[in-house]
Amino acid sequence: MAVYAVYKPLGATSHDVVETARRALGTKKVGHTGTLDPLATGVLVLATGSHTKLVPFLTGEDKEYLAWISFGASTPTLDAEGPLEPAAPWTPDGAALEQALAQFLKMAEQVPPAYSAVKVRGVKAYEAARRGEALALEPRPVEYREIEFLDLQERPEPLRIAPGARGWRPDPRGRAVELPPLLAPLPTAVVRLVVGSGTYVRAFARDLGAALGTGAFLSGLVRTRVGRVGLEQTLPASALAEAKPLAAAEVLPFPAVELGHTEVRRVQEGVPLPIPARGLVALTDRQGRLVAVAEGDGFKLRVRRVFRLED
Repeated sequence: MAVYAVYKPLGATSHDVVETARRALGTKKVGHTGTLDPLATGVLVLATGSHTKLVPFLTGEDKEYLAWISFGASTPTLDAEGPLEPAAPWTPDGAALEQALAQFLKMAEQVPPAYSAVKVRGVKAYEAARRGEALALEPRPVEYREIEFLDLQERPEPLRIAPGARGWRPDPRGRAVELPPLLAPLPTAVVRLVVGSGTYVRAFARDLGAALGTGAFLSGLVRTRVGRVGLEQTLPASALAEAKPLAAAEVLPFPAVELGHTEVRRVQEGVPLPIPARGLVALTDRQGRLVAVAEGDGFKLRVRRVFRLED
């Protein structure tokens, strides 16, 4: 078993994709590294077998998105689920939009959406919201690393997109994008985002609308990258039985160190190695297979997780 890049289609939950992968691979031991909402599409990284131990090392990676934000209305869930709640009309203004987007690069905290899995006194926010109860959600740390305004549309329209030196962007020769059913023909911005772990793009849409004096919601979302894994590497979960897995050491967001046979055996026994590295390191054998994840203090590498080479 190993690591796979899977495309999550429109309407499916992340759990649906995991279940499809379990059937395709004939194992129940499948985990993912970051949930995508049903109305979002794109990259879902799956770890299988003993490589599910990698999930804690992958969930904190940066994520890149293409987001469609529609203005002049909102929804309770802040996405295209509906129902639509009209707000002040917004006259498309690229300069005002660019100015509002720049503010997010300075943001350190943000209130999560009411429909989210954040817990308050043991209660999930979305469960309370469905009962009509309002929880007082505290701001949580967020980080917007890159924000790029790509397009301003009269209504949310699908694009074809392709990867480039600065991430995925509109390209008429590229891959078709799936968007949720149209709620209303509202002015819509297409924005490329690179965000840190725990950032809700639906909250970004809400706050961008507020900065422009209107309501806004996420009318489409494509996750184009998780850490080092891009949309171009994905395939349907149903095709995993015949798929070639990703090299785990190339997926992890830290350097790799190749070990000789004797060192591999020592690592498998939990023995620290006298290698002067700092921080987390992926240890591989000479075939590039992941042996372990270790952490260095500048003098020695101490093993954090060991993986079976037969996987």
